[in-house]
Amino acid sequence: MAVAAGGSKAETVEVKKRRLRGALRQARIDAKMTQRTAAEQLVWSTSKIVRIEQGGVPVTPTDTRVLLQLYGVKEARLEELVELAKDAREDKGWSGFSDVLSAAALELVGNEPVAKVIYKFEPSVIPGLFQTQEYARALLRALGNSEHQVKRRLAVLEQRQRLLDTPVHPDLYFIIGEAALSRPAGGDDVMREQLAHLLEVSTIDGVSVQILPFSAGVHPGVGSAFTVQQFDDPQLSDLLYLENADRDSVNRDEVDEIEQYLDRFAELQDLANKFGSLEDHVKRILRERFPRGNADK
Repeated sequence: MAVAAGGSKAETVEVKKRRLRGALRQARIDAKMTQRTAAEQLVWSTSKIVRIEQGGVPVTPTDTRVLLQLYGVKEARLEELVELAKDAREDKGWSGFSDVLSAAALELVGNEPVAKVIYKFEPSVIPGLFQTQEYARALLRALGNSEHQVKRRLAVLEQRQRLLDTPVHPDLYFIIGEAALSRPAGGDDVMREQLAHLLEVSTIDGVSVQILPFSAGVHPGVGSAFTVQQFDDPQLSDLLYLENADRDSVNRDEVDEIEQYLDRFAELQDLANKFGSLEDHVKRILRERFPRGNADK
């Protein structure tokens, strides 16, 4: 992640696009226009307005100007948002990895650097931000990626993980299932390195890692992984990312659903607190699953 002068967070192109979409939507609401009314006045389809506000299509500087003029936005603010549209259009951002990342994943990683807080529950694998290259390589191969895809995804991983090296980064609250630490990927040496790395990153300021052991039994997190990103900027709503073996998705608009996942995360935190520290779990798993002297599997 790039860091702007003074240690502030530099915006990614994904955030610029999101900010622009939000500003256009708010300007329409302030003008007391429905999407249908705006479309009729511009002789556009209503679906075009919907897609612009939901991020389904790129927003050109020309369309931005036309919309803001229709909504009666003052000239200074209009020009500011037109420049934002130009910046968002010229900067490719994470879209260079669209061959290996879904639209939802592109939005997730594009918003990571400017988040204030990130909450993540991952029951099955070590989260990407904490993966070593060798663990990630073994995992990606096991999931059926080609060698070209593995190389591309490792490049994504390396770029994402720069976030942890910056002086200004989100507070990370991660809960990981014991299965993620216990399931071998790449052999015992790879797993020992991965678990040692997990302990190391957990000491970074603003990083909290908890483990939900098998002994916790059935709990509210049984099922798919989820991530919630929250932001300082009131113009950027919370972002919910859901992921399972078949698909992933992003939700920015269903406030009640996002709140339900935040409540679920709080429940999982309380549960994890009953079962010891990350260091305790790692030491136990190393002793039971990956002891020194074992031949790599």
